[in-house]
Amino acid sequence: MNKIFYLLFFILASLTATARQLTELKPILDAQAGSSVINIPAGTYLLNNMTNGAYQFQNLSNVEIRGNNSTIICNSQELAFRFLNCTNITIKELTIDYDPLCFTQGVIVAKAPSNLWFEVEIDTGYAVDNVRHSRVQFYDPATRQLKRNSITTGEGHYTSFARIGTTRKFRLTKNAAWVAFEKVGDLVVLDVVSTKANPPAHCLMLEKCTNATVQDVSIYGSNSFSFFERDCRSSHYNRCKVGRGSMPAGIPARLRSGNADGIHSSLASVGPLIENCEVKHNGDDCIVIVGRSFPVCRIDTVAKTMHVLSREGLPVFYTGDTLQHVVYAGTKAGMMKITAIASFTPTSADRDTITALYPELLFKTSYTRGTILTVDTLPAMGLGDLVYNESHTGKGFLIRNNKVGYNRSRGILIKSSHGVVQDNEITGTQMNGILVAPEITWMGGGFADNVEIKYNKLFECMFEKTNQGMPPGALSVWYVNGVPQVPATAGAFQQINVHHNTIEKCPYPAMVFASVSGLTQTSNTIEPYPCQTREHGKRWGAINTLPVWSINNTP
Repeated sequence: MNKIFYLLFFILASLTATARQLTELKPILDAQAGSSVINIPAGTYLLNNMTNGAYQFQNLSNVEIRGNNSTIICNSQELAFRFLNCTNITIKELTIDYDPLCFTQGVIVAKAPSNLWFEVEIDTGYAVDNVRHSRVQFYDPATRQLKRNSITTGEGHYTSFARIGTTRKFRLTKNAAWVAFEKVGDLVVLDVVSTKANPPAHCLMLEKCTNATVQDVSIYGSNSFSFFERDCRSSHYNRCKVGRGSMPAGIPARLRSGNADGIHSSLASVGPLIENCEVKHNGDDCIVIVGRSFPVCRIDTVAKTMHVLSREGLPVFYTGDTLQHVVYAGTKAGMMKITAIASFTPTSADRDTITALYPELLFKTSYTRGTILTVDTLPAMGLGDLVYNESHTGKGFLIRNNKVGYNRSRGILIKSSHGVVQDNEITGTQMNGILVAPEITWMGGGFADNVEIKYNKLFECMFEKTNQGMPPGALSVWYVNGVPQVPATAGAFQQINVHHNTIEKCPYPAMVFASVSGLTQTSNTIEPYPCQTREHGKRWGAINTLPVWSINNTP
């Protein structure tokens, strides 16, 4: 046993020494500043983001970055590359990985008879320093996939988390006798965080970029999102991959890829084309197209202004943008143009107004920022109504020919309009395979209209532990409003066309439609699947004996 330990120690020491000896990437990139083609010679390089932070490309135009199938190793669990205000750029033929990894993993070696604690021994080769329990996931030791009928837990599930002396063991003490149906021998993944204070999140980030192409780029780790774009226009992701990277011989294979979403598009003025990509084993959703909703806490009809709350430091609003109004009950109303924008500091009364109307709002204490929006025409509205920037929800998106899944949440999550989800394979998601929903507890937006979902294959989705308060359906179009938290009447969504999709080995209801005005669903195939009953959506009356459940829709 000692010989094995020392051999593994030698391997790890050699790997660390090799990482230190890698050629640094920064001088190679710096030397090509101003070039229309930036070449990274084939090889393996160190991106020293521990010392230098993320490598930033700003204000590039008509530039191509050729990775030539190189591998880039980051030495700190934080942002690798940031592209800001770039136009007509291409990033291609790169692999990005982390050493040390952004997570660690091990096996449950002990468990209390009372079910109030369990102990995890970390695998050889994986980190025992800077480990956090912000995202704790349970895996089946036989399949090395996420454990069925289990859940992902976080800090709020535990009263304490501590390493046991100088061993490789950690004890997680629960806040109650909840169960993820974990048992001795199950595998567990936990996050590992950077030693820096408040390190920048994600791996590859596009911000305020237009016509960016990311092609043949693989990412095997991230402290949050692997590919993240914010306030962009017409991005194109082609043949990109989020997956579990390799490990040296003698060290257990990785269980997870990035810690959170795979490809996440936020607040795009024109949505992305995402095609031929593979996004699997990541810590949250695979592909996301999203805007943001804002609750109204004050209204001035004379000045034509509304005060809205936010937990974001820099919400995306521009003069001339179009706002969509959604009444508190959950249906769309009119639109208006922004004529002026200002900030304000919300009072406790402002926050109390909104949290009373949305008692299940997440991160309540973070709603400390506010924006005053002046509009051309102020419709009749009430406190607690929502607005979202209809000009920045990723409209015009196209998601096609992708393979996603084996993750703790959704395969494809849509909070946008005028888009298509086509010919994708979604496999092994713990939650919905495809979900169209603003998720108002997150203040997500917008509310979809003119979305077509066709020729997708969903397989073995919705296998997490039953949760009556979660949206039901492997393929679901879903909205519930504030109080009393009921599905809205038809009109939250408009013109949704779902056809020629196939759903196999998923619990009933396999397809769910709520609150749609202009729903068309035809030629879909749902294979019967006798399995453990799930009660997702039971809180709202979901019927789990039907293949399709619909509520509050009109043709």
